[in-house]
Amino acid sequence: MSELALLGGPKTVQIPEPKWPMWNDEDRQAVNGVLESGNWWMYAVGDAELGGAEDKPQRSQVAQFEEEFAALHKVKHAFAVTSGSTALDICMRAIDLKPGDEVITTPYTFIASATCILNAGALPVFVDIDPDTFNIDPNRIEEAITDRTRAILPVYFAGEIADIEAILNIAQRHNLKVIEDSAQAPGVALEGDRYAGSFGEAGIFSFQASKTLNSGEGGIITTNSDEMAEIVWSLRHVGRTKESLWYEHHRIGWNARMTEFCAALLRTQLKKLPAQNSQRMATVERFFERIAGVEGFVPAKLHPKETHRGHYLVLFHYDAAAWDGLPREKFLEAINAEGVGAIAGYTFPTFDNPLFQKTDFCSPASVYMVGRDAPVDYRTFTEKCPVAIRACETEAVWMMHTPFLGTDAYIDQLADAVVKVRENYRDLL
Repeated sequence: MSELALLGGPKTVQIPEPKWPMWNDEDRQAVNGVLESGNWWMYAVGDAELGGAEDKPQRSQVAQFEEEFAALHKVKHAFAVTSGSTALDICMRAIDLKPGDEVITTPYTFIASATCILNAGALPVFVDIDPDTFNIDPNRIEEAITDRTRAILPVYFAGEIADIEAILNIAQRHNLKVIEDSAQAPGVALEGDRYAGSFGEAGIFSFQASKTLNSGEGGIITTNSDEMAEIVWSLRHVGRTKESLWYEHHRIGWNARMTEFCAALLRTQLKKLPAQNSQRMATVERFFERIAGVEGFVPAKLHPKETHRGHYLVLFHYDAAAWDGLPREKFLEAINAEGVGAIAGYTFPTFDNPLFQKTDFCSPASVYMVGRDAPVDYRTFTEKCPVAIRACETEAVWMMHTPFLGTDAYIDQLADAVVKVRENYRDLL
């Protein structure tokens, strides 16, 4: 192949990357319909649960979206909220965490998977990731359980369901709740029509702008538990109950209701999701086949029982030794120059975020010392999570989902670019 683009040669990828988000007239009409109706919040059209809906022919867009999302994911209840982070906060409060409690989660994820625990007055305890999948390693969970552990919060990183069956078995043995952080996994399912967000006490999803189901911001909570549903409904609705007066509040809650605009857009986007997920499954498989001979650039292991994938991210293990020591950053610079959008992702794990150095976890006045004899020392996780650190510092490579909505010709050019860099990498040493 010709000289690397980074060194002055021609760029391999000539076809433009698909644009995200993708929208059409149906989306425009949905949003305009809300605008023209003047009903911009979910209770503007009334609600049978609160009274006043009987004389109004319309139904809330939020309520309809909740029903449609629940039906797709085979769950009994769904509650739309303002963001995935808010959904996590509500779930941590809903399982009644107390100061001094602990929740086990992964250090290889967005900060909200830890701050939702901190916001409830409890402490996140980090467990290392599986070296093949980048998801939390179930084999490391039980050693992290203490008499203060109340829940496990697995994250379905990149949209890949973690080893949820093993996690549920551990939770059952130790009487722990499981909250699924499915933020990146809408429409993802295992054999038997078992969808992300349907396994644990509850699941959450995010509709932030980068997600595969996108309304700019937004989130949803799913559950099959009637008890959990009642609490989540109340917390999402400023602590009201369905039986109480409008200004009667029974819990410390949030005004976390989704707008009608977001819900209307999500209803039309949800219709597109299954086909988009299917397209990404096919193009990712094509890409993997085309780069199969590239040493030192190996796709992360996918869940063997998944029947519907979302591929929010497509993850790879980069092995510098197979590239004669070429640093990951130089490899990324080279494939980016060829037109392949790839990044290193997180450059440090969650517990190395400044907030874990700046937050007072130790003094007698700290809320995080209530009921505890000793704090959690977040410096110790450097030794406990070597796989996550390696992923951050030298190994992980991310590609976003958007390129995989492209044509076969575009995917082939992406693969050709990776092969070209492999064939000429010694020019970069």
